[in-house]
Amino acid sequence: MLGLTRRALLSAGALGAASAGVGTWSLMPGQPAYGMVVLTQSECATVTAIGQLFFPGVRLPSITEAELVVRVDRIVAEVLMPIQAGGFRYVLRALQWGTLAARGRRFTDLSTDTQREVLETWAEPEVVPRRVAGESLKAVLGMAYFGAPVVQQAIGWRTGCSGVRS
Repeated sequence: MLGLTRRALLSAGALGAASAGVGTWSLMPGQPAYGMVVLTQSECATVTAIGQLFFPGVRLPSITEAELVVRVDRIVAEVLMPIQAGGFRYVLRALQWGTLAARGRRFTDLSTDTQREVLETWAEPEVVPRRVAGESLKAVLGMAYFGAPVVQQAIGWRTGCSGVRS
């Protein structure tokens, strides 16, 4: 016998998978979309679709007025650490292409109701990695949307003292 144990095979497999993951992590494919720093056209489309579900523009500015996609791109490029940015981009890709296997169409090609169902599935507590991925979408898109001056003005957000007594 060659002395291969189950533990040795599992360790080698884990090491190989980790090496492959680190290698592909640093090789995030795709050119940034026009006017973007890091997000590709497909990632921008996914952000737009999610943003329309999260922030439909009823009583508050639309995602276009809030420049959501541009603001998400800047957060990914300037605020998140590189490993977090890569992870976030992979979440966008998993959402976009994962529905192709499960529902026969990419996320951005699904109806609004079906997109909503998919995001509700991502919020279910049973599958923790998927739920965490869904929460990361909410966090980054929320920072981008509610950080937009037009949205802050619409909700009456003020920074500092206004000098007016209530």
